[in-house]
Amino acid sequence: MPIAARPRMLAALLALLVPTATVRADDPTPKPDPVAVKNTVKLDLQISGVAPGWKVQVKPAHPGSRFTPVVREVHEGQGGPVQLDEISLEARSLSSDRDCALAIVLIDPEGEPQTFKRSVRLLPQPDEETVPELSKTFYLRTSTVAKKDRPDPGSN
Repeated sequence: MPIAARPRMLAALLALLVPTATVRADDPTPKPDPVAVKNTVKLDLQISGVAPGWKVQVKPAHPGSRFTPVVREVHEGQGGPVQLDEISLEARSLSSDRDCALAIVLIDPEGEPQTFKRSVRLLPQPDEETVPELSKTFYLRTSTVAKKDRPDPGSN
């Protein structure tokens, strides 16, 4: 027997001798249970370019991130950065990397939104009862592009 045929014969012999697991199409595929990681996230938002009347909304930016959306209104500030009161979130992440995605939406008084997406890596929970606390500061700046006055098409 030629030497080149020996590896093929060995593979065929092993295929006959080693039992293999059979998979049927009817068997349901077991899905792993997502293990949610919980953290108390305290956000410190410092925003440039906002004035009284602006609204700030913080909401989940991904289905694997879970927390109750928060809306705050800006009551002060004109020139410099505005520091909002601390926003506390009871955040959960269903992803294996413990990533919690946030969408921070700045809404001007005319109702036009500007969305900023940020991410926080949650701390691991040592046990089910212990909820770690995490503080994060985000610096945001609104768009400074001036809007052009557009004539109303119905006014002609």
